[in-house]
Amino acid sequence: MTWGPLDWDEWTARWAGEPPLPSPEERALLEFLEALPGRRRMTVADLGCGAGRLLPFLSRRFERVVAVDYAPASLAVARRVCVGREVVFRRRDLRDLSPFRNSFDAAIAVGSIVGPRPEDADRILAQIFASLVEGGVLAATFPARRGSTRPVPLRLAGGGPAPRLLRFHEVELQYRMRRAGFRGLRIRRFTGVEPSRAALLCIASRRADN
Repeated sequence: MTWGPLDWDEWTARWAGEPPLPSPEERALLEFLEALPGRRRMTVADLGCGAGRLLPFLSRRFERVVAVDYAPASLAVARRVCVGREVVFRRRDLRDLSPFRNSFDAAIAVGSIVGPRPEDADRILAQIFASLVEGGVLAATFPARRGSTRPVPLRLAGGGPAPRLLRFHEVELQYRMRRAGFRGLRIRRFTGVEPSRAALLCIASRRADN
């Protein structure tokens, strides 16, 4: 996979007429947001919003919504979904969120913290951390590696692009999240009917250690 904007636009177009139903991990993510204290005074970011299928939910529950994606056709579809709603759209690669420093009270990332190399995911996590205000929260889903009781090898920087979508084990995800600065981690595994559908939901916050 080339991981370019046109590839993601092609994927969005494929599903435009048949939006997928929320997966179990996405439903759990939305339940977390629904119960978030003070959300009606918060700014939330949908990072990697794609066709914008979660934006109506967010715009009904948060004071301000910022939708970020780097695929132009996907953003165009998302704008049509959100006609008449208070949503700000920005085209941006998640590996560079510098215009949003200390901007978001909450952020979601549904399967969008990806890249051809592990360091791409690390860079995205660091950028998301910097975009949150102190005390801000991230709720993100990740494709999961198969569970194992054996030691988990960490894929560090270097090496060639991955031949397929990166997948994460709980131990590895915890390591990468903490290295980016996140605290208060909660990670939950969702097992799909097929092993390839397994996913992790991670809730984490930007806060100083006490």
